[in-house]
Formats: sequence, structure tokens, C-alpha cells
Amino acid sequence: MQTQQVVTKIEIQKVRIPNELLTLKPLEKPKAYNELDILNAYSMLFYKYKQCEIQINKIKELNNE
Repeated sequence: MQTQQVVTKIEIQKVRIPNELLTLKPLEKPKAYNELDILNAYSMLFYKYKQCEIQINKIKELNNE
């Protein structure tokens, strides 16, 4: 017995995404000389990660409009 899948609807959407949502500033290599520098580097990395997450969510919102 074989199962088959049938495509019944195809939809193409064009979404305009602003360039500022598609570009990311490169991360600078942190210089860590002590524990505080390491904590600051991790904090900055997390901050940049959250910025990326926000941009991805904005792109998803544009896609849903």
C-alpha cells in the first residue's frame, strides 16, 4: 500500500524587508584580561543575540501582514 501527497494550493508572496533588518554589525573580538572583562563580553554577546532575535521577529511580522 502506498500513500501519496497531493498539493492543492500554491501561493507565492513577495515581502519587502527593509535593509536595516537584513544587515548585522559584525561583532568585535573582546579582549578579556580578567573575570569582569569575560562577564562584559558575555553580556555584549547576549545583547547582540537579542538584537538578532528582535530583527527576526520583525521580519516574521512583515511576512504575516
